[in-house]
Amino acid sequence: MPAYLREALDKFSAEVPPGWAYTQTTVRGDESTTERFDPSRLPAGQWTLLLHNQRPPTAAEQEKYLRFKAASAAPLAQAPFQKGDIDPGSFALVREDAGRAEFSCGFRAESSGSDKMLGHLRLVLTVHKQPAWVESFSLELREPYSPVLGVKMNELAVRLRFSPPGPERPSLPTLSSSLFSGRIFFVPTSEDLRVSYTEFAPVAAAK
Repeated sequence: MPAYLREALDKFSAEVPPGWAYTQTTVRGDESTTERFDPSRLPAGQWTLLLHNQRPPTAAEQEKYLRFKAASAAPLAQAPFQKGDIDPGSFALVREDAGRAEFSCGFRAESSGSDKMLGHLRLVLTVHKQPAWVESFSLELREPYSPVLGVKMNELAVRLRFSPPGPERPSLPTLSSSLFSGRIFFVPTSEDLRVSYTEFAPVAAAK
């Protein structure tokens, strides 16, 4: 494993690290939502709905949003994998130039045992060499997969891009996308989801 790849992996996180407030805009089909996350506020008020379909939300939309956040078991977006899930012995160089390299890899057997989905995915990392950091990753389904009866995944592609690290901030996610097509309970289904992350600011956690 090249030294720059090892260094980039040491610093890599597929999630927003703790202690950062940010604005998140989610686009799903014709629907868009812009919200602000601020961990310096008490848990019940950490998320604020700013825009719904590019306009200020109505009182009814605000109430629905607050009910959804209160009932959500995982209010923060969860990463599809942790860096500890990656099998370090599976890295294969796909392409490279003087500034960056692209590697394909898989996941540890024990990780795919606890999350069977990981065993069906191929991970590709694009790594900036100097300074060393992960510019982006993509997860793609190796072949059609049926996790449970009535559900078949024909296509799944998840991509996430990151900002370069700076003197006072780590590398942070900037744009993610996920594309799904298949059948859910035998009904053809597809989804194209895009999420952008902006206006990051370091904050102190709520006490």
